[in-house]
Amino acid sequence: MYKCVLGRFFIVITVMLTLPIAMQASAVEMTFYGNQHFKFVSDEGKVILINPWVKGNKDAPMTMDSYKEGDVDLILTTSGHGDDQGNAIEIAAITGATIFTVSELGGWMQSQIEQYGGLKSQIYRGGIGGRFKVGKVSVQLIQSAHGSGVRPVDGSSGSIYGGPASGAVITFENGLRVLMAGSTGLSMDLQLFGMRFQPHVALLPIAGRYMMHPDDAAFAVKLLMTDNPNLKTVVPQHFRVKGRPPWMGTPAEFEAEIKKLGLNVDVLSPVVGKTYTLTK
Repeated sequence: MYKCVLGRFFIVITVMLTLPIAMQASAVEMTFYGNQHFKFVSDEGKVILINPWVKGNKDAPMTMDSYKEGDVDLILTTSGHGDDQGNAIEIAAITGATIFTVSELGGWMQSQIEQYGGLKSQIYRGGIGGRFKVGKVSVQLIQSAHGSGVRPVDGSSGSIYGGPASGAVITFENGLRVLMAGSTGLSMDLQLFGMRFQPHVALLPIAGRYMMHPDDAAFAVKLLMTDNPNLKTVVPQHFRVKGRPPWMGTPAEFEAEIKKLGLNVDVLSPVVGKTYTLTK
């Protein structure tokens, strides 16, 4: 504030300062659509879907008709199972998005996408440790202790080998790192991920039976905190609200196990269809 004296009059001039865009706080938006289906919107507007299971997902608030050209930039699929890869191929064909997944599953996807009007070039194949960038957002595939069989499209019995299951570490424009563990069982790899990637947010499966139970998932948080001062938010995933089988773990059980271990993290139990803001 400045004062100027003109004769008997005082004129008060207030100077408003606006921070440059680069200095303003930035954040990432996350929306949960049931099971392992998440949408992330980066600070610069890049839209990333993980395991977009729509058809047959009782919790999904959308239909396939909800998607249109340009809606999605990148799709990640953690295994070839129907509730993991979901409808990734069809959504990619509609929106023009790129799918980043392990090579074996990606090869099968390339054999399928043209029948939906998509292009083989939309499938970017990699391996565990492989990286891909969309805009200024980078993604690295990580190992997941899980299977990845794909059911044959002709309805015959058995499954097609889908390569190793995976998780992913997403680094957004503002440096926020989100670790998606996929459908993993408990493994010392999680300690390695904490030390190497130092994620701020971790999405951990809690279903049990085919992956970690809530108590194992809570212990996984402890492992992820090894030499990692960044981890402040953990998100339970791979659970259902409608039609939940009796063996499936719940977010409440996961949070209770976190408290038992005395871990200093916030548990974000996502509500289907609600959008959350994630920050460092």
